[in-house]
Amino acid sequence: MRSLFFAVFTTFIFLCSCKPQKKEEPQSQKTRLEKWSEDIAYFENNYLENSRTFDTDSIAACKKILDGLKSQLDSLTDNQIILSLSKCVAKANNGHTTIHLSKMDKIPLRYYWFADGLYIIKTDTSIAEHLGSKILKINSLEIDSVYKQLKDHLSGINRFKKFTASNYLTSPEILNGIGLTAADSLTLTLLKGKDTSVVNFKVKKMPDSKYEYESWADLYPDSAKTTPWAYFTGNSNELPLYLKHMNEGVFYTFLDAEEISYFSINALWYKSPDFKEKIKKFLSELKTKTDYHVVFDLRYYTGGNYVIPAKLATQPPKIIDDNRKIYLITSSMTFSAGLVTAARIKYFGKNKVVIVGEEVGDHLKFWAEGDYYTLPNSNISIQDSKYEHDWKNNKFIPGQTFWLNLFYGVAAKNLKVNKEIKLRFENYRNNQDPIMEWIKNEVTQNP
Repeated sequence: MRSLFFAVFTTFIFLCSCKPQKKEEPQSQKTRLEKWSEDIAYFENNYLENSRTFDTDSIAACKKILDGLKSQLDSLTDNQIILSLSKCVAKANNGHTTIHLSKMDKIPLRYYWFADGLYIIKTDTSIAEHLGSKILKINSLEIDSVYKQLKDHLSGINRFKKFTASNYLTSPEILNGIGLTAADSLTLTLLKGKDTSVVNFKVKKMPDSKYEYESWADLYPDSAKTTPWAYFTGNSNELPLYLKHMNEGVFYTFLDAEEISYFSINALWYKSPDFKEKIKKFLSELKTKTDYHVVFDLRYYTGGNYVIPAKLATQPPKIIDDNRKIYLITSSMTFSAGLVTAARIKYFGKNKVVIVGEEVGDHLKFWAEGDYYTLPNSNISIQDSKYEHDWKNNKFIPGQTFWLNLFYGVAAKNLKVNKEIKLRFENYRNNQDPIMEWIKNEVTQNP
């Protein structure tokens, strides 16, 4: 978890020896085989041995993959080696223990996985005619088959893997690493309306600051005035709340007609310079509208900070009338700090809470907060988790549990969805939010 609130202890230790040290061979003199051999040795002896998120079986599975790599290094491409290492890391079965693959070359398209399929929602302006197309195949393989072959190389539970896959499926290098494509292009079979087309897309460098946990933000245009990107949706006052204010990171409003107070947090929360102040103002105004229902929209809160929004869990149940509800919107992208915030809302809201949308993107027991290991030659960075979270039973183990949970931990038991609603492409195309529509209807029918 990318929490800003954990203890950082730094120690500098200087070791001296009177014996002459062996001079390290310059990088330029190492062969490709030597460089990868060193990286794999570092992966096995430094990273794997020190990681706390692998059990005995997963370590054995990793070592088997590494042994295969060592014996085939001279016949494997760089992409194949990288994806094999990613498959090793995924054996930890933890979404925070991962190799981020976002920087590998991509074609100039971005996708979103709706309930009814994978669609193009963002393109280079020169190929904007493909916006809104459904992706049926990649290199003649059905999209579900491609995902099935890719998912073992991705970290986390299956729901979260499918979310991150939507970003990775734009990369020929990644799919080349699992033997499905060339390294510089993808051939897509597209469906738009009733028309099917087969189009080859070459890799192209595009300005894109998002990494895979923020790829949902492609649903709405960047605020920059000049951009080489074209988006399916535009700046429209008709957009639903979750889209209209997506780039703000933190947003709230009061829907007086429905007597609903709405508060949204997503992973762009760091763009909001007044996160704490917004919470303070929201709670202050909520005290004047105690007969309002509360909606917390965490569907795109993939992580960051769970301490700042802590009062959103504890205060509203005390403020609103006993017969008012707290509607909690979650999805497979509700992850890390988003999951923690959801767990705390569920715990303190008790029977007032109605969870709507999709199951969250992780188990309630997971590992987070940790270090990055960087392989010495390829510079591949591995995110490794060091501390455990237990938002199911709130079992605190000194030295193992993340220390802040001593103060903020709760036993939420579960985050099962009371009303499952998934976003379909037609909802997005028609500026509809079926989740908020259902909530508004519930409030109207049960005043």
